[in-house]
Amino acid sequence: MLIDVHSHYMPRALARALEKREAAPRIIHQDGKSKIEYGQGSTTPLLPVFVEPDLILEGMDKAGIDHSLLSVTIPGVDWLADGEAEEVADASNQETAAIVARHPARFSGLATVPLQAPDRASQVLRRALDLGLKGAMIYSNVAGGHLDEPARRQFFDAAAQLRAPVMLHPTYPLCAPAVMTHGMIEIAGFLFDTTTAALRLVFDGLYDRHPDFKFVVPHAGSLIPYFVGRIDHFGRARPGSTGDINGMAGDHIRKFYVDTVCEWAPAVRFCCDFFGVDRVMHGTDHPFWPMAFGPRLLDGVQLSADDREKIEHINAARVFGIQVSQQEAH
Repeated sequence: MLIDVHSHYMPRALARALEKREAAPRIIHQDGKSKIEYGQGSTTPLLPVFVEPDLILEGMDKAGIDHSLLSVTIPGVDWLADGEAEEVADASNQETAAIVARHPARFSGLATVPLQAPDRASQVLRRALDLGLKGAMIYSNVAGGHLDEPARRQFFDAAAQLRAPVMLHPTYPLCAPAVMTHGMIEIAGFLFDTTTAALRLVFDGLYDRHPDFKFVVPHAGSLIPYFVGRIDHFGRARPGSTGDINGMAGDHIRKFYVDTVCEWAPAVRFCCDFFGVDRVMHGTDHPFWPMAFGPRLLDGVQLSADDREKIEHINAARVFGIQVSQQEAH
């Protein structure tokens, strides 16, 4: 059984809203082709596989993936006006739920929420969970705003109360002007944005308020696990530099769940050692990376049969409440 926890698509409701925008982020059509423009220096082709579930299923079959957790691709609804954002988020979540209903053995889904309006985001999350979605995906900044702004705490409080997992994902990064050369926005900027976003939430006391919060930091934990020693050093040497949290920041960080999207076996091996194998889940980052990269990567990680099963499906089923048998998936 192989579950993919990191698979994106573009709901038609969101696509329509982005097509109406005159500035990035938006969808533009040129020379018979469509592309998503995230911001200056960052675009991607809007291929049919973004919007056609049957094409996603074809890719899953070719890669040997039994079940995918669908999430709404960036930029989500964060750049829309509050009322429109709530409406488009609800419509997008209904689309996701409808795809899941048509293919319950193959798909589960995560909600998109309007974090620019945290009260609305909390209500959208509740409605999405009622539709059967498994949690929410949020992005590393909210139209340029930070996730740890005090007003947004109510969303994380609601997610904790509802026991809903929240997955972080990079969006057009705040550091874009500094990395606007070659492919550095995607290569480094995205990871830097998720790194700082996740750390800000930790330093803001997310785990002090909600010790069991299910927070998923993708791309093998972004950059964080590789310099946690530096984080804890400054926490000891300069009190307050890691916020007014209980204990060392590294102990909070170890509560993250992570995926395997990195295309480097030693990084996955390190995540297993640092976070514990029970917190690592298989992902592909479809359609930005080929689906086959995910299963192939696991072949290069030195895992016992039991540990590989945890990463392939047991952890995802537990964290997201996915209930599907291998027989049903095929």
